[in-house]
Amino acid sequence: MDTARISKIGLVWVTIVWTVCYLAFGLIPGLASTILPYLLHLDVGGVENVFTIGNFAVGLVIWNLIVLVGLLLAGALSNLIE
Repeated sequence: MDTARISKIGLVWVTIVWTVCYLAFGLIPGLASTILPYLLHLDVGGVENVFTIGNFAVGLVIWNLIVLVGLLLAGALSNLIE
């Protein structure tokens, strides 16, 4: 497995998904309170919609790091187990 290539693809993918989701939740009123109970499997009550560039950037960095670590682990395991 080409770990570097799959990591780049994964990071581009999570960036696109994060941007689309962030815009959808930020621009469509009531979407968070409608969708989050299904995503989190619990009643979140009144969810405050904090839509800022800072929140977007921090979330983007966090999710990119999570995906990168997961893909690097998968690549390492794949190369190890071959």
